[in-house]
Amino acid sequence: INNAGILRDRMLTNMTEAEWDAVIQVHLKGTFAPSRHAAAYWREQSKAGNEVDGRIINTSSPSGIYGNVGQTNYGAAKAGIASFTIIAAKELGRYGVTVNAIAPAALTRMTENLG
Repeated sequence: INNAGILRDRMLTNMTEAEWDAVIQVHLKGTFAPSRHAAAYWREQSKAGNEVDGRIINTSSPSGIYGNVGQTNYGAAKAGIASFTIIAAKELGRYGVTVNAIAPAALTRMTENLG
């Protein structure tokens, strides 16, 4: 389960490059790195004739699907994770690995006016 993440929420005009880079780095590399290592292991196992029943579950966000004001960096990272998931599923399925994503939301009366 890939769930690395940080927030550096700020309006686009006020966001620093460091804030952008930090969020992209943690979210995308935090998804890529463990997935890549697990995928290499599972591919090796599959090619050796062993049955593989691998699972990767990534964490995306509604912000990456619908957008959220003040979260250009976070939304871009989460959209990237959604795309990463689709592509990784296509690439790794042949080795017996499924790749899926969840996009949980905290939808309560308290948060209903945030979007």
